[in-house]
Amino acid sequence: MNQKILCLVWAPFSSRMDELSHEIGGIRFNVTYLYGHKYLAPLRYSLLAFKTAYLLLKERPDIVYAQNPPVFCPLVCIPYCKIWKKKLVVDHHAVWSIKTFHGGILGRSLRRLEAFVSSHAYLNTAPHSLWGDELKKLGAKDVLVVYDYVESSNVQPDGDIRRKYSSNRAYLALAPHGGHPLERIESLVEAARHIDSMMLLLSGPESKLRARMDKIDLGDNARYVGFLERDEYEKLKASVDLGLSITDEPFTISHTLLEFASYSVPVISSNQAAVRELFGDSLLYVESSEPSVVGKAIRTILGDPENLKLYKEKIKAKHKAMVEIRKDQIEKLKFKLAMAH
Repeated sequence: MNQKILCLVWAPFSSRMDELSHEIGGIRFNVTYLYGHKYLAPLRYSLLAFKTAYLLLKERPDIVYAQNPPVFCPLVCIPYCKIWKKKLVVDHHAVWSIKTFHGGILGRSLRRLEAFVSSHAYLNTAPHSLWGDELKKLGAKDVLVVYDYVESSNVQPDGDIRRKYSSNRAYLALAPHGGHPLERIESLVEAARHIDSMMLLLSGPESKLRARMDKIDLGDNARYVGFLERDEYEKLKASVDLGLSITDEPFTISHTLLEFASYSVPVISSNQAAVRELFGDSLLYVESSEPSVVGKAIRTILGDPENLKLYKEKIKAKHKAMVEIRKDQIEKLKFKLAMAH
């Protein structure tokens, strides 16, 4: 008997759920209203709840695979699963009460909600074991770690794209950002200021970054390129010499790290436990986001052709290993879903 799986996210996009739904043959829905307007959150979540209830009653899935955050998405799915005796699977892209609202009345309230949802789910999935361990503390009965993954790309380095963005400098580095306040953009710019042979590109949504970027003196060898069209962005990632991910946010694995891995682009990253769990020694880690520390790491890779070649080979080998790890994790996920009858 084939199971109907509804994969649900309260956001305009989720690369992680795109990948997971494709692997398990789920029906994919992004549900979003008034996205990004924090002061409209009560109205937004009310509309999303009604829309979710409508989708569940219309689609009548055997399994609902809902993503947290926000925890309200899987919370709304619990009554449907209880009444119609269906199974709820929750993918915790993050533990919301820790990542965004740690401490305080709001954080404690969200933690209780996450504990309730996790303990009532048939299965909980997480992108790394740090979140997985937190879910067990919250009372989750069954937790499966499923790493994020990006397939190898056929996009090749593009000389025209490189010339367009490098301003004739020898090396081109890219630091994508999502807008989190703990991303150390200023540190990257200051580090780049003292490396004349490199052009640093900073990318990310203008809605979240423009005001911050306007306050930064980018100098001659750093440039904010905003949010690029997909084709150009993919060509750019394939064409850079170095990827950078410098943040003081301890839990999140930036999806761009996986994208760089798919292009065999060497990466310098903050030494986060979650990142090290997935990437091992294939990246060059920095212990601090101080500009002098970041600058030294950049020179270590770009200042020595052998090091540049070494880290390119390391990330290529790690991506190959990721393929096998991912296959095993997905097979475990499929088995648990098949046992959900």
